[in-house]
Amino acid sequence: MRGKELEITNTKNCKPIGFKVVSILTSTFLGLTLTCFLTSCAPVYKANIDYAASEGILWPGQPEKPRIKYLWNLYSLAPRMSFVDFLVGGGDPSDPKTSLVLIAPNSVYFENDRLYIADAGAMRVTVANTKTMDILQVGISGKGELEYPVGVVADKAENIYVADSDLRKVFIYDRNGKFISNFSGISFERPTGLAYDRERDLIYVVDTLAHKVYGIGSDGNIKMSFGKRGDGSGEFNYPSHVNVDKNGRVCVSDSLNFRVQCFDREGRLIFKFGSAGDSHDKFAIPKGVAADSEGNIYVVDSGQDMVKIFNRDGRLLLFFGEKGNNRGMFWLPAGIFIDKDDKIYVADAYNHRVQVFQFLGGK
Repeated sequence: MRGKELEITNTKNCKPIGFKVVSILTSTFLGLTLTCFLTSCAPVYKANIDYAASEGILWPGQPEKPRIKYLWNLYSLAPRMSFVDFLVGGGDPSDPKTSLVLIAPNSVYFENDRLYIADAGAMRVTVANTKTMDILQVGISGKGELEYPVGVVADKAENIYVADSDLRKVFIYDRNGKFISNFSGISFERPTGLAYDRERDLIYVVDTLAHKVYGIGSDGNIKMSFGKRGDGSGEFNYPSHVNVDKNGRVCVSDSLNFRVQCFDREGRLIFKFGSAGDSHDKFAIPKGVAADSEGNIYVVDSGQDMVKIFNRDGRLLLFFGEKGNNRGMFWLPAGIFIDKDDKIYVADAYNHRVQVFQFLGGK
């Protein structure tokens, strides 16, 4: 009985301010939620680049001369959430295409301050302007809607090319994300990695299930192709990624042959390196491949959660990264791209982010 008396006494002595506040917030929440439901409120995207720890992570560590420096990462696409976004969660939680974060980035490309991210988990391509922080979402609805984008590049006109491995198509959009067309005259089995040769205006497409690489012109016609299934020189076993360096050298991650093969512009094999194994100079699951300004070849070893750097003779020069979610660590990384300033962009897929590093020079 004493407890009941205390409850009644406290209720009588308290002013009903809390009830009014709760009522106001509840009414506001319901009103805003109803407004969003009726007007189809969409989340407002903005790149939230994380520069924390950008000065302190280097490879190799002291006393060696550093060659690689961590710069920043991108995970969140909502640096300033509105009150409505806060209340209703910033989009439909059942629709990954409205996500305010990256989900499973698989491939990256960078040109003219625009970072292109093929996010297979979000079923879209995110284009982030690293100067203005503006975000463009590509392939989220209508013609050219994506299901599983795994490769992305852009040409001289900033047209965007996207490989969708589930739809077995390569889609083309203009610089504003408007669907233009696809390579409809080509029957891909599973298109995955993409690369762009600016000098020849040629799009390279890896067809993983066909064990082949195509060189396709901007007119959509096949200009060249090379590869077939096998483990011999110039043959592939489920290739995944491709890169073209400044000299026209085309390097392909021959994933289940556990090696990288490099070709000239005509598809002739120049050299190859790699074998299966769990040591640092071998490959577990080679995926993304790229080259820096000195011609060193970078290979993402997804199975070992690191990036390995080789010279053209296949000699391991350096590796960076390890399994984890701290800055500079990876969890099943996939694609990689190196820009003209030797910035290194890595799609850190299962950490839901893109990490960026700087090659400091090795000569």
